[in-house]
Formats: sequence, C-alpha cells, structure tokens
Amino acid sequence: MKMKSLLLATTMVMSAGAANALEVAGGTVNFEGEFVNAPCAVSTDTANQTVVLGQYRTADLAAAGEYTTPVPFKIQLVNCDITSYQTAQVSFSGARDATDSTLLAVNSGPAANATAATGVGIEISDSASNVLTPNGDIANASEAQRLINGDNTLNFTARYKSTAAVTAGKAHGTATFNMIYN
Repeated sequence: MKMKSLLLATTMVMSAGAANALEVAGGTVNFEGEFVNAPCAVSTDTANQTVVLGQYRTADLAAAGEYTTPVPFKIQLVNCDITSYQTAQVSFSGARDATDSTLLAVNSGPAANATAATGVGIEISDSASNVLTPNGDIANASEAQRLINGDNTLNFTARYKSTAAVTAGKAHGTATFNMIYN
C-alpha cells in the first residue's frame, strides 16, 4: 500500500510540474534546398559563401584603375554525370558599379549606420583571368571548363578595383551565380 501511495504521489507531482511549464517563442528556422535536373549539383560548402577581400588603406587605391591583390574562391560541383553535358560555365549577377559596369557595386553591408566606401568596386575573374561582368548574361559567363564524372572545382578570384580616389567606408558586395552547362 505504501508503494502504491508513493507512486501516486510521484505521478501527481510530475503532472503538476508539467502544468507549470512555461513556453515562449524562440525564433525561426529556415530550411533551404532544391532539386535540379542538371548534370551536377553545387556543393553546399560553396553555394553560399563569404569571400574576405581584406582591409586596405585608402592611399592604396588613390587613383582610378588601381587594384588590390586577387583573392581566390571556388565553386565546387558534386556528383557530376557528364552523359549529356560536358562543360560548365558560371555567370554572376548583382548590383553593378555606376562608373564601371564590369564591377560589382560595393555597399555598407548589414551594420547599422555604416558608410559605404566610394570610388571602388569588386572585380570577379575566372581561372583564365577573364573579367566577369556581374549582369547574369551568358555572354559574360566564365570560360567553359570541361567536366569529369564525380566532383569538379571551378576557380575564380575577386579583388577591389578603383574607379576614382577611394574614400573610407565598408566595401561589401553581393553576387548570385548561375550554372550554365553545355
């Protein structure tokens, strides 16, 4: 009888604890993905990436046409099947610089009250050093790279290019890319 009473008392205490639970909103979880009917998939490691171009003095780009050191980045293609398509190209899209439309425009980024640098844009080039205008046009896509079955890596560089004497500020940019298979 004592065991039955103890079990009943424990059950009542546990039930009372659940009745006093506090539930509050915690946030949002976004899930992203896609299924494509393409010869390759873009690796999740390089589909959304940040390329750190670095910090420079304004004196480093004191006149139009000056550059910073190129920073390499890559796009990895996985599980490629080259039965139907044997090459891949990439086109980039984004806000273009008002002075030089071959450059990606810079902005102040997500920081509140930040100032954007002026007189500078971001130049994207493929592995053959072709400048890729960020207008999404297939005519401005990277050089075609021959694919192999399995995994492939497409190499690119980005760097700052001045369009005038650069003023101090944040120099962020955002580009999306599309894959073109032939």
